[in-house]
Amino acid sequence: MAERALPPGGGRRRAFFGAFDADGWTWAGIKAFGWFLLLVLLLGYFPDRAYYFTVFPTINLGANVASPINLCPPVNADLPCPAPAGSVIPWQGNPAQLSLPEGRIDAVPISAGTNLYLAGGRGPSGTTASVFETSVTTDGNLSPWKPGPPLPAPRVSAAVVSLSGTTLVIGGADQSGAATDTVYEATIDNGNLTGWKTLAALKLPKPLAGAVAIAGSTSVWLLGGQNADGTYSRTVYRSIQDATSGALGPWQEQPALALPQPRALAFGAQVGNFLYVVGGQDAHGAQPTVFRLALDSKGEPAVDPTTHGVLGWSASLPSQALPAPRTDAAGFVINGALYVVGGRDAAGKPTDSFYWATPDSLGNLPGGWQQLTQDNLAASGRSEPRAGSAAVVTSGHAFVIGGLGANGPSVATFRSDVAPRPPFFALGLIGATIPALSITGDIGQQLGYVAAGIVGGADFVLLILIGVAYSHRRATRRLFSRLTRGRIRPPAEDDYTL
Repeated sequence: MAERALPPGGGRRRAFFGAFDADGWTWAGIKAFGWFLLLVLLLGYFPDRAYYFTVFPTINLGANVASPINLCPPVNADLPCPAPAGSVIPWQGNPAQLSLPEGRIDAVPISAGTNLYLAGGRGPSGTTASVFETSVTTDGNLSPWKPGPPLPAPRVSAAVVSLSGTTLVIGGADQSGAATDTVYEATIDNGNLTGWKTLAALKLPKPLAGAVAIAGSTSVWLLGGQNADGTYSRTVYRSIQDATSGALGPWQEQPALALPQPRALAFGAQVGNFLYVVGGQDAHGAQPTVFRLALDSKGEPAVDPTTHGVLGWSASLPSQALPAPRTDAAGFVINGALYVVGGRDAAGKPTDSFYWATPDSLGNLPGGWQQLTQDNLAASGRSEPRAGSAAVVTSGHAFVIGGLGANGPSVATFRSDVAPRPPFFALGLIGATIPALSITGDIGQQLGYVAAGIVGGADFVLLILIGVAYSHRRATRRLFSRLTRGRIRPPAEDDYTL
């Protein structure tokens, strides 16, 4: 029997280079998914990008997950681009008119609204009770320093802490270098320091200098320090806030929570549900260790679920200790990260180092301590080692004030913007970051809504035109043929495909 060819149009059409049956469910599903993605892009993604293009400084297009090409703003100076997480913009030294009236070592910083105070410390003439004050503008500039209300007595290496609007200066050494047991409360009225009160009810059980004070959720912790006889302490005290009056109660020793080793002149802070004591010194000199105490959700010491005893302090693994011993360093916490600036090394010399680490939810420091040469203390391209400086963060800027420099007590203040800018342009493998308009305030928000509405409306009209074109394929084909002067073939009488 002779083979017969199929009549014209008798074969099943194939789509996508012959991979799918053009009339089958698989190809229909792929086309439906494609149309769904187009609808999301036109009516969702594009209007969204139009809004953020108006109000943000940059926007991401596509999935910009890997960007071999990056351009950062000049404000980042010589930081890598993009800046590593946790890094800060390189430090700037103050102009001469913003120097401290006199050099200070181991003074305590107090931040009250936009006002900043530096209390006590040791100057060229010895331990002092003087207080300097300045104000901080929203762009991170300082006003010239001026005298403020002095402490009731000279103090150096005191601990300072603020809880629920109460600021305390705890212990410290007097003019003779002897540790003291006094606690002074700063009287602050509308952000202005107006004087000091001696709190007899909070008198320390024993004199301490160089202790670490940390504010918890409902209490103040006082850790370690140096005793009146010069020995180093492991003792931990706690003053608990009264739930009704908000007043702090007498200091209570916590024998079960003594530090693993004696420490003084360390940096302490709370991050999440953990207390940290970083560096410091004992009878053997500066140390690199990090001690950690777990707290529960109420701010109480965490309990071992097996033994029902207090977990107590744990010491850092070698990989999570400071890269080098540090004591009398400045420190601060921002965005859940710990920062340690300067301090004395194992030989007792001031350093310019800048370290940071970000704890995880378990209190560990999984990435260890990070360091960038660009973030070390420097001014005008010259290293500026410091020990015994005061550190404070306000108005999005970190300040390192005074300290022991190469020529004795320093009058300098260093400032850093703690938020390096992201790249303003980045070209990735499947996306890009591009500059945007960055119109801020209510006007920017309203213009953003207008831009999103215009783009969304235009895309809706485009979808209608596409629908009309698919509903009249032959007429659309003839229109395209005329517009392209025949480059697109007009349909034949029996050709119903677009």
